[in-house]
Amino acid sequence: MIAEKKKYWVSAIISTYNSERFIRGKIADLLNQTIWDKLEIIIINSGSQQNEDSIINEFCAKYPNIKYLKTEKRETIYKAWNRGIKEATGEFITNANTDDRLRKDAYEILSSKLSENPEVALVYADQYITNEVNVPFEFLKVKKIEKMPDFDFVVQLDRCIVFSQPMWRASLHFDDNIWFNEKLEICGDHEFELHVSLKYKMLHLPIVLGSFYLAADKSNKSHKNINLVKKERDLISYDYMRRYLEKLSEQEKLNLLRKFLFYTKIPIPIFLTILKLRHLLLKREHTFFLEFTYLFSSVILEYLNRSDEAIRICEKFLFKRSSENIAQHLNKLKEKYFYQ
Repeated sequence: MIAEKKKYWVSAIISTYNSERFIRGKIADLLNQTIWDKLEIIIINSGSQQNEDSIINEFCAKYPNIKYLKTEKRETIYKAWNRGIKEATGEFITNANTDDRLRKDAYEILSSKLSENPEVALVYADQYITNEVNVPFEFLKVKKIEKMPDFDFVVQLDRCIVFSQPMWRASLHFDDNIWFNEKLEICGDHEFELHVSLKYKMLHLPIVLGSFYLAADKSNKSHKNINLVKKERDLISYDYMRRYLEKLSEQEKLNLLRKFLFYTKIPIPIFLTILKLRHLLLKREHTFFLEFTYLFSSVILEYLNRSDEAIRICEKFLFKRSSENIAQHLNKLKEKYFYQ
């Protein structure tokens, strides 16, 4: 008789590329979790040019719950995550970035919340931001709390609200066939979360369960490539605006329009002042960015067949400010309604 494949409670996916200085601390951090004996650790070495090998093999020799896979060629982090997930046997999945650290009971809390709330597909918490290297969560001295907003699909269209340490159900991949977009370089997790939340609920826990390492010189990939972040985020947001609106009734679209259209009627300098005041007074409540407010209003108007208004809103914004995203949308509107 062939032995059954062991089923773990949680599978943590680590993608490593030139992360030799972080990898030992990362693996130790995971093995320090309160549910470490129910935790499967899957490490993908994605063509690293450094010597993670010897460190990882040292742990593999001692812990049977660690799997190690190597690729000769460099690949996107999302391709590495997908590769690792396909090997996973856990009921729940999480990504484990090499330079992040966790509270000892983080995985216990996140997995318990998923178990207690079967309608929830993904859960996320607040995090510390720190520039301290390889410092365990409980010993951090330099830290700032990043408070994430509660889940709201429209807020998520404006920005990523989940940050870097969520946990989700493995069934999203194996039953729903939702995977990470391997063509994206930085915002693939944001796209995945939008895809998931078109169908399922996500849950925010207003407690700090981990730390995000932000290098003092801001050499993190996402901070070095701000233009690429914005380009990917804008493309993703524009796509999911449309997917979301297609699911709504006309009355739901009208209700949404009223919420955003009001702000497009306010002079832009006053809008920006309101934005700053709301941010100062309402720390956890999300305030929508100016560009998003105009673009989303125009897209809703387009779906309500009010094309003239949709075009005017774009032109009003572009008269005062620049936006490649809104300019492209305006061109599409004009091609659709004037040049058919």
